[in-house]
Amino acid sequence: MAIDGRIDDLIEAGWGVLDSGFDPVAFQRWRRRAFDCLTALVGPDHVYTRHFENFVRQGGKRDLLAAGGILSAAKEQMAGNEKAGTGQS
Repeated sequence: MAIDGRIDDLIEAGWGVLDSGFDPVAFQRWRRRAFDCLTALVGPDHVYTRHFENFVRQGGKRDLLAAGGILSAAKEQMAGNEKAGTGQS
């Protein structure tokens, strides 16, 4: 799956956790998948990965907004890198 689709699916899945009445276990599973995806895309020491780890904790709307923003920023950066031909984060 392309990076864009993978990140979009993660963002959508995060909102699905919230919209379904919020299951804390489902949120933690989603959080781990999103964190692992970010780590694979930009690395564990990247600012996006660190911000995700620090700001996405409880699973409320605020956390999901932060997560969506971070994931979207990572997607845009990766798309820019592909266009520039760098492939780097």
